Order: sequence, then structure tokens, then C-alpha cells
Amino acid sequence: MNVQLKKMARLILLLGALSFSTAIDACAQDADKAKNGGLTLPEKFKAEILIDNLGRTRHIAVTPDNKIYVRLARLNNGAGTVLLEQKDGKANVVSRFGNFGGTGVYIKNNYLYTSSNSEIFRYKLNDSYEVIDKDSPEKLVTGLVDKGTHETKSIVVDDAGNMYIPIGAPSNSCQEQDRKQGSMGIADCPILETAGGVWLFKSDKLNQTYKEGTRYATGLRNVVGVDLNKQTGQLYVMQHGRDQLNTIFPDLYSVKDNAELPAECMYALKQGSDAGWPFIYYDPFKKKKMLAPEYGGDGKKEGSSQYIDPVAAYPAHMAPNGLLFYTGNQFPERYKNGAFIAFHGSWNRAPEPQKGFFVVFQPFKDGKPYGDWEIFADGFAGSPEKAASGRVDRKPCGLAQGPDGSLYITDDVKGGIFKITYNKDAEVAQQPLGPAKTVKTPPVAKGTATKSQTVNASKATAGKPVVKPAAKSATAVKKTVAASAGLAKSMTAGKAIYMQSCVACHQPDGGGVQDLNPPLIKTSYVLGSPQRLINVLLKGLSQKQIDGESYSNAMPPYNYLSDKQIADVLTFVRNSFGNKATAISPEQVKAARAKK
Repeated sequence: MNVQLKKMARLILLLGALSFSTAIDACAQDADKAKNGGLTLPEKFKAEILIDNLGRTRHIAVTPDNKIYVRLARLNNGAGTVLLEQKDGKANVVSRFGNFGGTGVYIKNNYLYTSSNSEIFRYKLNDSYEVIDKDSPEKLVTGLVDKGTHETKSIVVDDAGNMYIPIGAPSNSCQEQDRKQGSMGIADCPILETAGGVWLFKSDKLNQTYKEGTRYATGLRNVVGVDLNKQTGQLYVMQHGRDQLNTIFPDLYSVKDNAELPAECMYALKQGSDAGWPFIYYDPFKKKKMLAPEYGGDGKKEGSSQYIDPVAAYPAHMAPNGLLFYTGNQFPERYKNGAFIAFHGSWNRAPEPQKGFFVVFQPFKDGKPYGDWEIFADGFAGSPEKAASGRVDRKPCGLAQGPDGSLYITDDVKGGIFKITYNKDAEVAQQPLGPAKTVKTPPVAKGTATKSQTVNASKATAGKPVVKPAAKSATAVKKTVAASAGLAKSMTAGKAIYMQSCVACHQPDGGGVQDLNPPLIKTSYVLGSPQRLINVLLKGLSQKQIDGESYSNAMPPYNYLSDKQIADVLTFVRNSFGNKATAISPEQVKAARAKK
């Protein structure tokens, strides 16, 4: 017995030591993560938050003397461009200028190039890389397509003075009715005449329009991340792939297909390249170009070989907003001439978990992608659970390289700028032991009180006299029971429709997607006039302000749903996500449908 007790004592001591060691390691990693501004990085890399709260920071450029120019999607303090100066690990605002928001910014030959969503400008820089005349930029290009969807304009300028401007298509898949279930594609897709590609302009010629420009490449739905491969001089772009295969063609694609298809693709472009949108999409599992369902595809038919293949493919819907070829000497040699990609993060994988919200590294060899991509900077989301739900703390967007080889990353949620550096002599923190966390997609809200809410309600009424309500008649009780049963039945049916047709855009929690799809939580449209809400489903809604906010994605008509189906899904929405409003009846829908 004594021998067994001694063995047990040794085992307990050993387990205690292991637990203590694991706890120490976890604390060390948490401290290391805190030092890195919440990011997880490879060994010997360090992250600093230079500044926060700038506004909706988009693309970024760093001058040879380490100043920073950053573009804002929307005006903040009356300006769309901010100049920052670095000192003691922080960045301070030097000046703000430009009365237009936008994404693109680029420095070349002592000029600062910036873009709105429809025009391109440049400013002359002095010897200190500061703008000489902030109030009078030269307008290089005007009249570019801006219909509020895929509207941003990135900028790259090459050594020959050519300026490459991606122009996103104001459409998901060039349907006759954008994003409507079953709507087919428009023949030859006329959108491609002025969008859905990369246009070439001169970087020193004023007041150019499409007429003076050249369509350099086409068949690209939406490009935000773009850069020149410095080894080859070739233009590389990252495409945002199409959405909603299952929502639009539920008989051909599953909910899982909706989340996993198509790939986000990297393309190496030459003049005349055609990447195939909207006629094809790239399936990363089959590693094939597939014919789009709007043009006769069924998930099995392959697309034409006339379209170029991607040089690399990444998981669906992660929104690659930044692309940078690294040419510095600060990072280890394996990073030289490889590509960093900022994945802004998905919104339309629901009800599957969302993905992205990180910066990845794609190795290159001899000027081409070589080997698997890897996550380089993670943790922008705040936690795996936040990443899965899409309700994240930060989203990486723009990338830039400093003169010393440091990497800069913008975050357009909190308006921050991260600076990543490498120190080969830095100590390496030990990694904690333990299994990886599993992540579950948040369930659809059911409109019922949580346990804590119930407890709080009980506490609130404790000690107060209870007044018994007047007894109801048997007839009234029967009516109440019948109404409750009817509401429950309508809610169940409505939830099923929501999960099929609405969840990808409005999310499992009804919170919508910032700037893209409106929330359904206690908005005037949801809780207000039933007639107006019914008409949204019957007629669709596109780029109208809701409670003072604008959303760029078009909501197609759902008039193919029956009166009962529309009534059920609207009743579900009006009584979920914290909402409480009257049910919608099929008779109300029928009456609204009858009005022209």
C-alpha cells in the first residue's frame, strides 16, 4: 500500500509540475501576444500599433524617409488622406488633406498618387516627401465606374510611367437581376466594357477618360490587392470571387458549396489577359475552371480553356484587399521576393464559420508562386470565436514596405496601423501545450430570454407585491393558445427560409455586414411599417439609406416566394434577434402584391 501511495504522490507532483509549466508557457505567450498588439507572428517577429482611431484606413504608402501616407475610405476630420511621422515606436499626425475618401495611394517619382472611387489624382512632393500643394491636386483620370458596389480604385505605377487601375464590376455575376434566385447571366456581359478588369493610363497626363485609357486585362470581378512582381515586372492581382452559388441556384449547389466556392485567386497578368468572370469560376478542390451557372453551368461542366488559370488559389470569400511583394533585407531570406496578402475576412460563408482576418505569406521562386501559403500575422479578429462569427475587432486591409524592410498593415475597423519588424537575436517564447480550440458558428437567435436575463428579471421583482392578473375566459384562453401556436409554427417555417435565403447576407445573428448588408436588429425597416417591409421582399432594395447608414450590396426581389413564405420569414425576423413586433399575415402580403 505504501508503494502505491508513493507512486500516486509522484504522479500528482508530476502532473502538478506539468500544469504549472503549461500555465507559465501560456502566460508567456499571452504576454508576448499583448506586446505584439494582439497579433500572433512567426518567431523573432514583433508587431507594434503605431496609431489607432484614424478612421477607415485603407491602402498605405511609406516614404524613403519613413513618413506614412494612408488613405481613408471616408472623410475623417474633413480629410481623406493622412500624413504621419514616426517617432519612438508611435506615429503622429502631421497633416490631413484631400476632400475625397477612397482606397488607392502610391508613391512614384516624387509624386503621391491617390484615388477616389471614380477619379485618380497626384500631388507633387518636396525633398522631404511632403505634399507641396495639398489643396490643388492634378486630376489624372475622371469618370471611372462607381455604382456603389466594388467601387474602390487601387493604384500601381511602373517604371515606364504606366498607371494600372483595377475597376471592380458593380455586380455579383452579371445576372439580368443582380443576386436574384434563378436569374441568368446577360449575354456577353456588357459590364466588361467599362469594369471588371484592369485599365492602363499614363501617370503624367491630365484629365484622361476611358477613351484615353486601355483595357489591360478583363474578366476580373473585383480587384483591390494589386502589385508589381519586382523580379519579373509582371502585374499581379488578387480577385474577390463571386458569392451565393447556393442562394441563387439552390438546386445545383449546397450550403457547403456556398461557403467553399469559388477560390480567391491570384493572377499574373499580361496585356490582353482574360480571367473569365462572369462566365467561369475556379474550383480549388477540382483545381479546374468551372462554367458559371448563370451561363449554363451545373457545378460539373468545365469552363472554356480560353481563360487564364490562376497562379495560386486560396479559400473562398476571404476578401484579399492587400498584395505586397517583399523586397527588403530585414526579414529572413525566404521572404525575399515573396508575396504578403491581407485577407480582410469573409462575410458570406454563413451559416458555416467565417474565415480570414489575417495576413498570409505566399513563397515565390524564380518569379512564380512556390509551395504552400502560410498564415503570417493572425489575431486581428480578437479570438477564434469572433473570427467564426465575423464580429471581429480588426480587419487587415493595406500593406506597405518601409525603407528598412519593415512591414506595415492597416486595420480599417479601429483605424490602426501595425508595424512588423524582425530581430534575429530575439529570444523565442515557448509555445503552450494543449489541444486547439474548436469553433462553432453562433446559432440563429430565437428571441428567448437567456438564463442571466431570467435571473436578473427575478431579482428585479423580488420583494415586491405580486398582483394576480384577472382570470381569462375559456374562449380567450383558447384564442391565446391558438395565436401562440400559430406564431410558433410561422417562426419555425420562417427560420428555415431565412437559413436558406437570408443568412449569408444578414448573418446568423441578424447583424448584417458593415457597409454591405444592413442589420435586422431593431431597425426602422424591420420594426416599422409592415407594408414597407413586405415591399422590400417583393421589389428588392438597392443602396438606400437605412437609419442613416448606406449599404452597397443589392437585395434582389424575393417575389418568387409565396405569400405564406414571405409572411413567415418576415414574422421570424420581426420576432428574432431581440426584435418584438406583430406577425405578418399571408393576407397582408397578398394585398401588397396586388398593388402595382
